[in-house]
Amino acid sequence: MCRFAVYRGQPITLKKLIFEPPHNLVEQSRQPREMIITPINVDGYGLAWYNLDIHPEPAVMTSEKPFWHDINIARIADKIVSPNIFAHVRAASPGLLVHQANSHPFQWKNQIFMHNGIVSDFKKGMMRAIRQYIIDPFYSHILGTTDSEHIFYLYLTIREQHPTLTMSEALLETIARLNTLAATHGSDLILNLALTDGKTTVVTRYTTIDKSATLYYTSSSSMFPNALVVASEPLDYRDTSWQNFPLNEMMTINEHNEFSFSPIPNPFVKDGVFPQAKPVTLRINSPVDVD
Repeated sequence: MCRFAVYRGQPITLKKLIFEPPHNLVEQSRQPREMIITPINVDGYGLAWYNLDIHPEPAVMTSEKPFWHDINIARIADKIVSPNIFAHVRAASPGLLVHQANSHPFQWKNQIFMHNGIVSDFKKGMMRAIRQYIIDPFYSHILGTTDSEHIFYLYLTIREQHPTLTMSEALLETIARLNTLAATHGSDLILNLALTDGKTTVVTRYTTIDKSATLYYTSSSSMFPNALVVASEPLDYRDTSWQNFPLNEMMTINEHNEFSFSPIPNPFVKDGVFPQAKPVTLRINSPVDVD
């Protein structure tokens, strides 16, 4: 599975987030410590950052290259400053498309989205099932083949159809819709999702099985004062301020960088017991899109 990081706080350089920490995203792409499926993340990367004084939409860079193969990142990372940064390194399953169109974050106008996790057997039914709910203009903007991009456009469809919903409410409805489809198609879901419109940010850690993707957060790190950072793995394992992100919960961060947690309803858990993952979900050489 992939690794990602979300930064919200006082403006910092990209370098401060993606290069300076001991266990930064370059290290997590080459030597992640807590992956449960694939051993490395070399199938593309992406960065997005906001400067709302200039434009309401984010700047977004994506590539199919491994993170450390692009020398341009090091050239610009200490010259770009932002209070709101998304970073992602991708691990695609063997035999599946490594392409820039499949690299996160995905963008629609002022909103960006990224995912670490899996929709198992995505191309054996779930892809078609999700697509039937996606409306135009979102459907015509699907460029890649990942479960992640389809989840994003499903979310955007729900927001378009229910404009009074908040971002958090719309993402909860998206997960509920995926739960229904997963039950019908026998699919496992691991959904560590991150979404922002430049002001509000929503992050989830969710699973329908007895395996989950790791996620951590800190709001008191000396490396990132007056900031909130969420990452798939701690950016510094020596920093004791990093905490486990609660499982099956959603974090909502408002425009003042205040955050709160709320539970995500999970119909698959019975008496606190999670269903066992299907063999296809965790088999490295299985034909599933891992993002």
